Order: sequence, then C-alpha cells, then structure tokens
Amino acid sequence: MSPKHYLSLALCLPLGAFALLPSFAAAPVPATQDTEEMTFVLDPVHCMANFRVQHMGAGMFWGRFNDVTGKVVAADEGGVPVSFDVSIAVDSIDTGTEKLDRTLMGPNFFDGKEFKTISFKSETITPVPGEKTKWTVTGDVSMLGITKPVSAVVELTGVNGNSVMRKAGYEAIFSVKRSDFGMSWGVENGALGDQVDLVVGLEGDWSA
Repeated sequence: MSPKHYLSLALCLPLGAFALLPSFAAAPVPATQDTEEMTFVLDPVHCMANFRVQHMGAGMFWGRFNDVTGKVVAADEGGVPVSFDVSIAVDSIDTGTEKLDRTLMGPNFFDGKEFKTISFKSETITPVPGEKTKWTVTGDVSMLGITKPVSAVVELTGVNGNSVMRKAGYEAIFSVKRSDFGMSWGVENGALGDQVDLVVGLEGDWSA
C-alpha cells in the first residue's frame, strides 16, 4: 500500500549543486510495507537547516539554523514518510559571525522581531522512480508572512531502534528564491544571490 500523500518547499530543484555531497546508506525499504503510522518528534539537538547563497558574485557563503522542531509521520516503522511538519526558529541563525547574524535578523532579511519562525508543511509525497529510499515532497513554506509552494527531494538516511523506542532520519535538498518571499536586498546589484540552496537534516524519536 503506497504511503499517504502530504508535504512542501514548487520551486525548481537544482540538485547539481549538491552532487558532491555525501550520500547516506539507508536500509532498503521492504517490498511489503507496514502501513501503521508512527509519529516521530524531531530532536532539535540532531536537526539543522544548512543554507548557502552566492556573495558578491563570487564565493558561496554557508550558514545554518540550529533550532529545528516539529514532527514526521511515517509508515513501515519509520522507513516511509507520510507527512512533514517542520518549524525553524529564525533567531537560531548561525553564520559564525555575531555581527552578520544580527544583520540577517534585521528588516532587510529575516525580520526576526516580526516573524519568529519559518515553517514547512507537506502536501504530497511521491516515490522517486527507481529509488527505494527517496521521495519528491511538495508542500508550503511560510516565511516573512508569505507562503509559497516548494518541492524537495527527501532521502531516508536511516532507521534504528526496537518495538519500544525508534529513531528515523531524513535529509531534504531543495532551493528557494529569496525574492519570492519579499527578501530582495542585494539581488539587483549582485551583492547577494537570489537563489538559496538548502540541506535540511531531520532526526525524530518515537516511543511506545
């Protein structure tokens, strides 16, 4: 029985930029799947949202958000995603430079005083043809008071545990345009790229 459909972040998904990222050896999903749903609560200690954007038409600048919460509903003991509901605390942004973090929290960027979170809720989840542990997930991303559809490729990175406690991990790769959410500073003069590439790592816990 195929998984229920939910999910989101429908922008184009240029995966070529991530071709050099390491792949994860997730256990193959059995042909016969257990359709009982389990809710995995995300562990903020082991979840993060990494992003990169081009700076001054030159280097690719990386940063991340450290506070990622929410839940993943999955079947097959955590091996098949059914829905994602993820929230990112804007004030957890971490570029490694405190001054830059304060700038990005300002009104030209994430406007952290007005908008506290970035959220994603899935709408549909579709298996990637020929892949047992990858899905195309579409859904809605809400940022700066604007909600847009997004599409991501999500990979199962692993499931571990027993009938009492289990962990499940997923990784999402996708891209968004800042200007779609009203964050247009630096786009016209090339000071900062419009396209932002993201790698979001999720690890959730389930207990009986």
